[in-house]
Amino acid sequence: MLNSTRIQILLLLFYIVAICRQPHASGFKIEDCRALNETTNVTCYTPAKQQFNIDFSNEEHIKIYIYQDKESNTSTMFLTCQGSDEEVLHIGDNLPRLSLERAKIITIDGCIPFEGIFKRLGLSVGTQVKLQRGITDMPLKREYLSSLTKVKSLLLGGFEALDEHVLAGFENLETLELTRIGTALPSGLLAPVSAHLTQLNMRENNMTTPTKGLFASLQQLDALDLSYNVLTSIPSGTFDQLYNLTVLDLSSNHLSHLPADAFQSLRKLKRLFLSYNRIQQLEPNTFVALSALQDLKLDNNILDIATSVACNIFDGLHSLEYMELNNNNLSVYCLPYNMRSVSVDLSFNKLKTLLLPPGESEPRQSVNLNLRHNQLQYLSDETLQYLHDSLAQLSLAHNPWQCDTASFLWLDFIKLNSRRILDLADVDCFNDNAYWNVTLFKPRKVCKSVTSLYYIITIAVVSALAITALIAAVFYRRKAIKRVEKLKSAKQVENTYENVGYQVDQDVY
Repeated sequence: MLNSTRIQILLLLFYIVAICRQPHASGFKIEDCRALNETTNVTCYTPAKQQFNIDFSNEEHIKIYIYQDKESNTSTMFLTCQGSDEEVLHIGDNLPRLSLERAKIITIDGCIPFEGIFKRLGLSVGTQVKLQRGITDMPLKREYLSSLTKVKSLLLGGFEALDEHVLAGFENLETLELTRIGTALPSGLLAPVSAHLTQLNMRENNMTTPTKGLFASLQQLDALDLSYNVLTSIPSGTFDQLYNLTVLDLSSNHLSHLPADAFQSLRKLKRLFLSYNRIQQLEPNTFVALSALQDLKLDNNILDIATSVACNIFDGLHSLEYMELNNNNLSVYCLPYNMRSVSVDLSFNKLKTLLLPPGESEPRQSVNLNLRHNQLQYLSDETLQYLHDSLAQLSLAHNPWQCDTASFLWLDFIKLNSRRILDLADVDCFNDNAYWNVTLFKPRKVCKSVTSLYYIITIAVVSALAITALIAAVFYRRKAIKRVEKLKSAKQVENTYENVGYQVDQDVY
């Protein structure tokens, strides 16, 4: 047991000594620059702090720029080549033999091929290489990349086309950026790098639709960026094998429609960006499989959701925390439910109605809503109750809110939640072509005109009743007078008859 422990200690000591004897990869220093100036045809100078420029008097077609990061003590190197294809091909023949310090990041612009350049400069490849075509029209060949197969991060940009086997041998690649590629990428291009590739950036490639099967082997991929292309469609099955994907960026494209099964396999997806497209409608169940999604950006489209599906279109987003729907054509929106705490930006739409999900009597989470710059005039009593119970923060300004007898509950809601309304000082309400800030508004301003109308109506009714009563009284008085007069006339006649009869009786007697 003791011997085994001693052996383990000895092995550990040998390991430590081996690490300590490895050459230390320090950054490029002023002393290194001065040493280069002692070499024939080489000039090194510092135009700015932590920056070094290297020129060659016998080769004007190449420039080297080194930037030193003081904190990390690492160097970033830029190699730029200018000239005709013939001149660029022979740059390596004229360079002196140097031993430049290892740079962590190397950007090569237009220096193709660069095998000879690397050897002449004694430059060892860092962990990150950016290879750009620059001004030369020379195509990229696989043999030009033979010294780069151990890099972990690679950028290829500005090439007209890429051969299907150009990445063969890059088994250690973890981050790949393919940008400004002129033609469609071959379906088998990414297969050689699938083992460890976790980050793939394919921005600005004029891609109209992803090549079928292009991503089929990338089961370890964590983030995919397809933004700033000209994508018009996403065929079903495009992302089916990306089981570990957590970030997908499809923003700044020309997408007008998404198939309902576009994201059905992305059950680990946490961030989905669809901003700045031309999406008009969303299919039901588009997001139903995205139970892990936390951030959804759909802003700056032309999206309008039908009332009939508004409360079901975002089904499945149980983990959602942020949703951006601003700058669309939404006229209705169904308040979130069955989620955690969520922030929703609905500004700059055409909202007239906020819906409550059917069967939901109570909110299940706190919700932050930005409703600025819409067409909202009223909120229903049920909506106000929902917001009162769940509200964390609310923005309401720049809507044509109405101040009338139908909005008293809304005004009470404003008063009760004033601390949670972020733009309260900018919230105005309108009545009879006048407007007030809700913080200065008094109910009597609404009631004044209504009360005046009530007074007028009351006076008119009372006056009408009084006139009617007066007329009736006059009528009945006259009628009574006439009756009395008739009675008097009848009495007089009766008296006359009695007098006449008496006289007759007397005469007879």
